[in-house]
Amino acid sequence: MLHVATCLWDANKHSQPFSRCYNEVWVERLYRAFARNLTGPFRFVVFCDYPRRFREPIAQMPITSQRLDYGSFTEPYKLGEPMILVGLDTLIVGNIDHMAEYCMTADKIALPRDPYKPERSINGVALVPKGWRRIYEGWNGENDMDWLRRWPWEPIDDRFPGQVISLKFHDVRRKGLQGARIVYLHGSPKLQELQNYPFVKEHWI
Repeated sequence: MLHVATCLWDANKHSQPFSRCYNEVWVERLYRAFARNLTGPFRFVVFCDYPRRFREPIAQMPITSQRLDYGSFTEPYKLGEPMILVGLDTLIVGNIDHMAEYCMTADKIALPRDPYKPERSINGVALVPKGWRRIYEGWNGENDMDWLRRWPWEPIDDRFPGQVISLKFHDVRRKGLQGARIVYLHGSPKLQELQNYPFVKEHWI
């Protein structure tokens, strides 16, 4: 079965100012976004620092690393199952069944190209086939994005052109969704600051 994974931990000394806003509401909104845009079955898993309460059918797994920082986004790879891994600051704005199918059938992790250095990857969205638990097993606490860049990858931009885009680089606030299926945010602003935009009102609910 496809897994959809994300992470939630309380802000701490390692958290940047722009990522101190997350709580259970963000997790539930992300779950509902996937539920609206996947027609097949999936298991939604959040990796947490401690048990949380959710109204939606969200599974929880503990984050086991002692240092809670951005590197903790490596923990979901321990599942070893087909997985879509995203941050909480992600908008799912269209059907992504074909991306789920990629996870179920491909053999290489798909990541977006870094918009500012397209020869390398960025991990705003990861389409992960079965069998990549070794990314977790070989991890020694490195920054998650730096660690992933050591592994072979398939550019999402080449496989699904224009369907996974950056809020800032692709100027979504001015140009709109441009046919995208997923919009990932990085740094500031965050979604709670963008609620007057129609695409946020429609898809972050």
